[in-house]
Amino acid sequence: MKKKTMSYVMTGALSITILSGVSSSPAQAASPQLIKEQAAPSVTRTGTKNFADVIADQAAALGIHIEGDDLETAAKKVRLAKLQHQAAALGIKTDGKEEKALRLEVKKVHETYVHNAAGYFGIETDGQRTKDLITAISEVNSEAAEQLNGFY
Repeated sequence: MKKKTMSYVMTGALSITILSGVSSSPAQAASPQLIKEQAAPSVTRTGTKNFADVIADQAAALGIHIEGDDLETAAKKVRLAKLQHQAAALGIKTDGKEEKALRLEVKKVHETYVHNAAGYFGIETDGQRTKDLITAISEVNSEAAEQLNGFY
């Protein structure tokens, strides 16, 4: 008797599930399409720029020709040009240096400048991160902190 009752209950539950359209398998329940539609409703933002437009604006400001380049190549050119400008501002020669080596040298020289400025203003530098030192310098002299901020 118990088997027969249980069989009826399970058949009824299965029938309701099929008729209601609810997914019965875990694969259907967690399909990426359903999750994407449920989790991310359409959102339109105003005032935001397309990444390609930002890269094009930066390339124009830096005087770089990116016509015909794909987005990744254009972004690399802009990143390298910015790095070379930073190196020039810090007095680093960029001739024949790889991007990674130049980036590390810019970072090291910038950190040295920040530590020297912190020492000049009497700020303890031991164990401090560069960003923390710039924040401490901004509390003493905001103009000096603005000049130190913005690298890498």
